[in-house]
Amino acid sequence: MEGRKGKHKYMECGLASVTLKDILVYRCTNCSAIMPEIPAAGVLHRVIALRLIAKKNLLTGSELRFLRKLCGYSVRDLAAILGSSTTVIYRNEKNGCGKETDRIIRLLVMANMAREIAGQPEPIFGNLTIEQLISEVENTFKSIEGKGRKDERYEISPEEIARYGGKSEEVAELAGAVQ
Repeated sequence: MEGRKGKHKYMECGLASVTLKDILVYRCTNCSAIMPEIPAAGVLHRVIALRLIAKKNLLTGSELRFLRKLCGYSVRDLAAILGSSTTVIYRNEKNGCGKETDRIIRLLVMANMAREIAGQPEPIFGNLTIEQLISEVENTFKSIEGKGRKDERYEISPEEIARYGGKSEEVAELAGAVQ
């Protein structure tokens, strides 16, 4: 295996729009297999979620699925929370949803993040307050354009992960590598 710092299209999260910058990517010299070293995956997924809940367009189906899974909801759980059916959830995850459902999903994600920030379960975000999170979501809701769904591209750097990462050992190592 040979390792180099570079970009990695992070398809493992289920989103084609996420690229990790400046991470160590190993390539097998014999078979060309690629193995990225994903930094602080728990924090990374929450950084992706922050980007998604702050986007100006309606969420795409794959973005809805990512957020549902991040919150730990099954399709059945989310259907019960929304007062809907599993068929509707599957359809939304394939085609996207309307403005009202989009906002509810964003609020659910925000509520789950607020719970984490408050320390239940153990916080993953270390440098984000509940007030900052709520303010970001409120500002986004004011600017969401109800027309169409559009994939946005997200390049996430180690610095951004370290900024939100708090005090975990993995994030501390990442922050040290960034400086």
